[in-house]
Amino acid sequence: MSQMPQVDVRAENIIQDYLNSHNLTAQRDVSGLYYQIVQPGDSVHFVKATSIATVIYTNQLLTGETVGSSFGPTDFDHRELKNHIPGWQIGLQKISLGGKIRLYIPPALAYGSIGIPGIIPPNAVLISDLELVSIR
Repeated sequence: MSQMPQVDVRAENIIQDYLNSHNLTAQRDVSGLYYQIVQPGDSVHFVKATSIATVIYTNQLLTGETVGSSFGPTDFDHRELKNHIPGWQIGLQKISLGGKIRLYIPPALAYGSIGIPGIIPPNAVLISDLELVSIR
């Protein structure tokens, strides 16, 4: 049995349409996550599933509405990477310490068909800008 979620063709099309309409290019992970490495980092220190990553982040919807932001470095009360949404687990492992990445996260790798009531609608594609500040 494969661990990868079924590729969501609807989300795939939404992300590709968004990228095309904004003249953006992004790489696609096998998971369906799209990403742009803004700054690769030090190429030495990488996060693992059990790492506690301190990040500076902003999450927004495709409308441009910001639905979450750290306003500075946070480690989410010492939360290990494996306890974050799958999009972050996959994306943060593509950069190293000091790196910055923009993720276009399909719902299956974010908050799914439930969303976060009052904040993130169901089946929403999430754009996450992440900077990897430190790793423990």
